[in-house]
Amino acid sequence: MRAIIADDEAPARRLLRQYLGDFPEVEIVAEAANGIEAEASVREHAPDLLFLDVQMPGRTGFEVMDALRLAPPASMPRVIFSTAFDQYAVRAFEVAAVDYLLKPYSRARFSEAVRRALDASASGAIPGLDDLAALLDARQRPTYAERLLVRDGVRVIPVETAEILWAEASGDTTTLHATGGRSFLVGQRLGALTERLDPERFVRVHRSAVVALGALRGLEPDGSGGFHAALVDGTALRVSRTYAPALRNRLV
Repeated sequence: MRAIIADDEAPARRLLRQYLGDFPEVEIVAEAANGIEAEASVREHAPDLLFLDVQMPGRTGFEVMDALRLAPPASMPRVIFSTAFDQYAVRAFEVAAVDYLLKPYSRARFSEAVRRALDASASGAIPGLDDLAALLDARQRPTYAERLLVRDGVRVIPVETAEILWAEASGDTTTLHATGGRSFLVGQRLGALTERLDPERFVRVHRSAVVALGALRGLEPDGSGGFHAALVDGTALRVSRTYAPALRNRLV
């Protein structure tokens, strides 16, 4: 699949290139920094897919689509719109967009949009207003961090949330315990950090600790009527009475 990226912001184009690295079947044939370049690139390269920012100098993304419809190129690309404003969603689907990305979007949300485009191309389907409710609902779901920036000595490095086993409060900061016996410091309180973690994957065991469900081996009696959460790295964390019922329900 041949694709064109049209966005007036260089960082946005760079992010699209990075995310498209996950899709070797998609080839970027051109980039455009404004609406006029976007229309010209479509006419020159006849792409299968167009990543189109709504608000650009010269012409908006919708004006680009209107111009292409008035004088159709050899083939019309499937379009994934992107914008920081959600008031354009209905208009995007009126012009049969495959998807509509609300900035900032996650890598997972972007991948979902590209897969929709690939599926639509394979089936020949043209998404339209029938898809609007489902897509808007999906876009409005909260997105959670896939990686966190942490301190490793004097360096600041990214750590995938999938590598985190548990986290504990350390005053105004949080200590992350990851696979391989590694520990890192995050300059954020545990409560604020927890809001960035997917609740389907992480659960609070007491005020000062959060554990990854995938790292939990089970609950063990502590001898006083309570429980410890036994983790795969050998850690045993006290489970407070406040959080015990919710934790037990997650393990059923």
